[in-house]
Amino acid sequence: MSKRAAAVAETRRRIIDATRQLHTEQGIAATSWDDIAARAGVGVGTVYRHFRSLDELVPACGEISLEIVALPAPASAPALFEGLRTPSERVARLVREAFAIYERGSRELQVVRREPDAHPTVAAAGEALEASLTALVDAALSPFDVPAQERALARAMIDLNTWEALRDQGLGQAEVVTAIAEMLTARIDTATR
Repeated sequence: MSKRAAAVAETRRRIIDATRQLHTEQGIAATSWDDIAARAGVGVGTVYRHFRSLDELVPACGEISLEIVALPAPASAPALFEGLRTPSERVARLVREAFAIYERGSRELQVVRREPDAHPTVAAAGEALEASLTALVDAALSPFDVPAQERALARAMIDLNTWEALRDQGLGQAEVVTAIAEMLTARIDTATR
């Protein structure tokens, strides 16, 4: 890569990083081109040269955010539970997998949840999150005759909002995983007797 191409790529990346930071701090709709330029340390014209509109900039940011979040593909969810037989093993894996997503990308996912109408790619990211979490719940609970109500409860207990509430109370990641896994396992054991 030539020095010029490397400089262009570096500027583009600085703009994307600045935009992502601003989106997580103040939201997509509240972020102006001037804000982005100032945070990236470039002129507004430079931002426009790299991204002519939000239709170019938001997807570029979303691509990086999705790499960070690293959602498991719904089709790959069953493989995550191979060899795990008991409800406690499978539920513990479910909770660990879901909460690891939030550990990696809670700030990005908060933006997706708050502003799904900001751009079609934001809405698509929200749909991908829901599909991934639903697939994890379905795969974890598939060997057991778990009523729909208990499945819905499991989905709610592995939600971003649940994770955030527990973390806001000062619980560490391991404590959060253990607490939710134990509660869900007890419910599932009761429901499937």
